[in-house]
Amino acid sequence: MTTWQENDLHAAQLELEKESTSLGIARYEKIREQRQEAETGPGRKLVMESIDATAAAIMAFVAEADTGKPGKRHAALKFIRHLNPHALAYLTSFTCVNALVADHRKAVSVAITLGHEVANEINFSLLREKHPGLYRVVQEQLKKSTSARHSTAVMRHVIADAEFAPEDDKRLYLSDKDALLVGMKLIELFVEATALVELVTVAERGKRHLLIAGNQKVLDWLTKAHDSAALYQPVLMPMVVPPRPWTTPRDGGYLTDIGGRADLVRTRNRAYKRELALVDMPNVYQALNAIQATAWKVNVPVLEVMRELWNAGGGVAGLPERELMDLPSRPALLETDPDYFKEHHADEFKEWKRDRAKVYEANARSVSTRLAAAQKIALAEKFAEYPAIYFPHNLDFRGRCYPLPPTLTPQGDDAAKGLLTFAQGVPLGEDGAYWLAIHVANCFGVDKVSFEERVAWVREHEEQILDSALDPLDGQRFWMDADSPFCALAACFEWLGYSLNGRDHVSHLPIALDGSCNGLQNFSAMLRDSVGGAATNLIPQPKPADIYSRVKDVAQEKLRARAESGDPLAIKLDGQLTRDIVKQPVMTLPYGVTKSGMRAQVLSKFKKLGMEDDWETAEYLATLLWECIGEVVIAARAAMDWLRDASKVASSADLPVSWTTPAGFPVLQEYREEEGVRIRPHVGGREVNLVVNIGGTKLDRRRQTLGISPNFVHSCDASHMMLTTCLAAENGIESFAMIHDSYGTHAGQAAILAAALRQAFVDQYSGDVLADFRQQLVEQLPPEAAEKLPPLPPHGDLDLSLVLESRYFFA
Repeated sequence: MTTWQENDLHAAQLELEKESTSLGIARYEKIREQRQEAETGPGRKLVMESIDATAAAIMAFVAEADTGKPGKRHAALKFIRHLNPHALAYLTSFTCVNALVADHRKAVSVAITLGHEVANEINFSLLREKHPGLYRVVQEQLKKSTSARHSTAVMRHVIADAEFAPEDDKRLYLSDKDALLVGMKLIELFVEATALVELVTVAERGKRHLLIAGNQKVLDWLTKAHDSAALYQPVLMPMVVPPRPWTTPRDGGYLTDIGGRADLVRTRNRAYKRELALVDMPNVYQALNAIQATAWKVNVPVLEVMRELWNAGGGVAGLPERELMDLPSRPALLETDPDYFKEHHADEFKEWKRDRAKVYEANARSVSTRLAAAQKIALAEKFAEYPAIYFPHNLDFRGRCYPLPPTLTPQGDDAAKGLLTFAQGVPLGEDGAYWLAIHVANCFGVDKVSFEERVAWVREHEEQILDSALDPLDGQRFWMDADSPFCALAACFEWLGYSLNGRDHVSHLPIALDGSCNGLQNFSAMLRDSVGGAATNLIPQPKPADIYSRVKDVAQEKLRARAESGDPLAIKLDGQLTRDIVKQPVMTLPYGVTKSGMRAQVLSKFKKLGMEDDWETAEYLATLLWECIGEVVIAARAAMDWLRDASKVASSADLPVSWTTPAGFPVLQEYREEEGVRIRPHVGGREVNLVVNIGGTKLDRRRQTLGISPNFVHSCDASHMMLTTCLAAENGIESFAMIHDSYGTHAGQAAILAAALRQAFVDQYSGDVLADFRQQLVEQLPPEAAEKLPPLPPHGDLDLSLVLESRYFFA
């Protein structure tokens, strides 16, 4: 193993940052090769800047040609006169920008392609207008497809099969001759309206061809724009020396200006960034620096197991299959006599097509997961030789803390977290084994019972746990059945160390303490809701309360009563309700989920559980769950409603919403929408939502209203994490594994962290957070608007100090 000196590590880090830039350039060029020019950043800019002028040229052409007077009209007129000119301009600009860098830029072939795109646009828009439900279902399915050709073919097939009333059937199918006429006219208008391309005639093998040629200045600009874009998209990796600490909004993280130095806050609002430099926020800097200064290392035993499983094909322990699924083979008769097979074996043909589509979609979905798995393993192998690695962090606009490098991070999935462990070790000491046992049980999903029961479970299963550590692949593979397999495997290895060394075992494993539906914990605390507080473990209880089961029980009781009175949907659902169905709607309530969002969640869960997935039943259950959640967490709904009403007042005064969190972080919620013409053209069969002819921006009142509840509660949980980190650091903790609502450190120091996070929560909510927020709004609003702010919702009778004694508050 390499012995690293400090100077060597510093030099290695500088080389890694150069490598990040080189990898970013290579990745950018590879992506550019796979995409059409108009889908790249610079290409998209050219398209968007060309639309307005091209639309004006199209409108002028239509107005001039469509006078209503007798005489010869251009053949293209009848095909384009009824299309939105800006949508038509987008398709034209998209096609012509792609032709800028294409190998074959013959105007005839480009024009035919564009003409058929116009026909597709007419047909797809007709389906959207006359069959909106079918259209939306198909578009949702096409989001899973990665092939534009496949998506276009699907939409054409749907259009061909759709039924229209005779007066509505305006489907258009162009011959290549007509497509050429339409496309050439649009290209000519594009050439006249922009300076991007020109039509030139060249001789080739004795023939003269009309080509689309790019303006040289435009081509030079494109080259420079791509070079710049590639430089600013590095492949960020962990560091091998501590990150630069944050002391200003621009000076933390990597050693060099890799990809342009990262900002403290991920936002494009320049005015906010300037103001941020003037804000004194010691808690924010202290917490962020403590988190990113945590020394990690690769958990090599876990890596070795993961690598072997991946090399064997994956598909176990949460790893995706390494290889694509095989498509169903074509029926023999379909090969020899396709027309006969389709006519006389229609059901078999449909089933084959359906099975083929399922495999195709599954393979398309698995591309990203397979790539992510391979990247995690490759990164772990790359950094396994270093004595310590670090993850530079910054914040989102709510103050939530995120690592800059993606993929292999302490905030990653089970595999990523299993591959990482603390570089610094701490002896288990007096109560470390107790917390380690609780963590082991949690990893196996035994987390809804008391701590004593979790410890007992570990003792009862110690043989299997040790077998997992001693023989993870050829033994009983007990760890593979865990809720979090690789975190469980890491915990098994740590338990083996304890079994050999006892309380003197030097532990490196992060022990996670998780909140109980943390968004609702925050809302219940800020309004002193004793009902919601009990449901989310803000008060001492002999066993952890499970809010998901509580809501399920309330809903099941109502279903049973309705079923007994003859309600057919209640009869259908009675006895079918599970905690799993209820969990997501409850969990996402504080983050702004709507009734329609709950319906989609329920429908998705129905499908996964193999239940009948009709919309009517999903709508019925979503409405019932909405009602039941409101009964269990009364204050959360009241706080959310108040926040939305307050945001509407600010929006009516044309002002964004800003506030300072208890940790001292200034939040600015300012969603803006572009002003201009909204169009929804289709590219590659998929709808594209655009705003063109932009005349500036205005406050997006709808997003301001929808965003305030989740953003406010996220800012509160971010504040709690910062205050916890500061307090824990003051009490001697140096290693932090912090993930929004899950806080971790060494087993030997878990009790210190547990006490710190409770004290920080009580301190945060001892004041009136909502009243502070309201006062900040009053100070920002004009007096006449401030008077319209609604009164605060009433407080309940929760004794917040009980959080200090609640064992299962974070567990």
